[in-house]
Parts: sequence; structure tokens; C-alpha cells
Amino acid sequence: MGSFNGGIIGVLNPTSNGGNVITSKTATGSHTMGSGTNFAQILIIAGGGGGGGGNNTSGGEAGTGGGGAGGVRDLTLTVQASTSYPLTVGGGGSGITAQTGGVGTASTFVIGGITYSASGGGGGGVGNPGTPVQPKATPGGSGGGGGWALVGAAGNSGAFSPPEGNTGGTGSGAPSYAGGGGGGATAVGFNAVPSGNAGAGGTGFTASTDFPGAPRTTYAGGGGGGGFPPSPVSAGGAGADGGGSGVKAGSGNPGVLNSGGGGGGGGGQPSTIGGNGGPGIVIIKELNRANGVWNLKSQFSARKNGTWPS
Repeated sequence: MGSFNGGIIGVLNPTSNGGNVITSKTATGSHTMGSGTNFAQILIIAGGGGGGGGNNTSGGEAGTGGGGAGGVRDLTLTVQASTSYPLTVGGGGSGITAQTGGVGTASTFVIGGITYSASGGGGGGVGNPGTPVQPKATPGGSGGGGGWALVGAAGNSGAFSPPEGNTGGTGSGAPSYAGGGGGGATAVGFNAVPSGNAGAGGTGFTASTDFPGAPRTTYAGGGGGGGFPPSPVSAGGAGADGGGSGVKAGSGNPGVLNSGGGGGGGGGQPSTIGGNGGPGIVIIKELNRANGVWNLKSQFSARKNGTWPS
């Protein structure tokens, strides 16, 4: 029902006067909404997976896979003003010698008993598809990259729509014997090139448009795969958007702190360690806007039940 001044009479349409204030949470705790906030855009980024670790003492393992990025959820949700909400910031997965990297930990935000989560990144795999079969990459928010000649693991472990992440890249055989890159928030990890480098990490999520002033411009890139020292054509893959770079010899580079990036793969040689995954982050933007849409069914119901606001 209209009025002479063009206003709407009926059930009130909630607005939000959050001022578009942005708060970044780098540790587990809680967040209290402002006194005028009724809608918030919440970016939930889980911890990245660790890169695979090398151990070539018997000529077995070669290049290792990069760790997958932590899952990313970009949600706009109804909240209550002046209310505190618990949240969890997930840690990165560990890089381990001669093993698949550890899986990152989920990040969460809880509203009204409903937990909104992003899945931790998958660990990068170890090389050599022979006997015995070496540890394979593990799935996660984004999947870890595969070691030498092995496929990467799947992303989007939470089965969300839109997906929270992507699949890791595949490792290569001769002559490079290199690992695949970990999957990133917006792209799959790159495959290793048989005649060249290990795979680079998949690209991450660009936060600067909706979350200006956040600690980073981009988040949740995959870790680069590891190379194989005896191979003349092998080199470590680059990390992407907070993901650590893989190496040809030595231990992989870690994901950047509070980026959700995957760890880089270690070189395929004795006792190398994959890089640790980067811990995640939760970023809250308290929206300053009107809903803009009135539900006519609620208006008619309000009129029928005599609940017009005075």
C-alpha cells in the first residue's frame, strides 16, 4: 500500500548501516557487529595444505607436489546488530619429509547456530608411481599437486556452489620428473612439463575489489611443485597469490602467513621437507545498504493480521 510521499506501509524492510567497515581476523575468536549492521559480507579462507616432502635415498621419489590452497567462501549474510559471532581461523598443513603434505584446517563463522565453513587445502603428493606406490596428493578446499607422474587431488571438498577451490596439477615423467602445482581458489594447479619445470600453483582469489584495505590483495593461491636435482631440465614451480614456491633441491617454501596459500613442494632428494601451508583468515565487511526488495506476501500477511507499524 502506498502513501502520498511514496513510502511503503507494512512490514519494515531491514536496512544495514554498517558503514562498509572492514575487519580482518587472523586468529580464532569472535567478532561483534556494529550497532547498525544487519547485513555483512564475510570472506572465509581456510589454511593451505603443506607441500610434499622428498626422499630420494633409494632412487625412488622424484619431484613432489605443491600444497593446495585453503578453500574460499565469499558470503553475504543477515546478521544482528551489536551481536558477537564466534569464528575460527584455520592453520596451515605441515610439510613433512618423504610424505604427503598435511591438510590445512577449516576456517568457520557461526551465525544463529549455523556454521559457515571453508575446507583446508590438500597436501602435495610424493613422487614415483612405481612399487611401492608413494603417497599421493590429498583433496581439500583446493587439492594438492601430484608428485612425479601422478595426478593431483580434487578440490571443493565441501561440495559448495560456487566451488571453494580447484584440483591440483599432475606431475611429469622423464626427463624432468617434476611435481604438479597445488590448486588455487580460482584456477587448477598447473601440470609439470616433461621437458621443463614443475607446475606452478593455481591462481587465487582477488579480494581488493570488495574488501579494500584488507591485509592482502589476493589470497589462496596454490603452492608450486618440486623439481628433481639429477634432472638437467627440472626446476621448482612458482607459488601463486600467497602460495609458496617449490624447489629443485632442498625444502619447499611456506605459504604466506594468513593468506591460505599452499606450501611449495620439496626437491626430490634425501630428507627434504615440503613447505608449510599458510594459515587462513576471516574478513568481515559490515554492509552499508538497503535491502531494496519488499516481500509482498509479508506485506499482505501483515495487513491481514493487523500488524501495520504505527
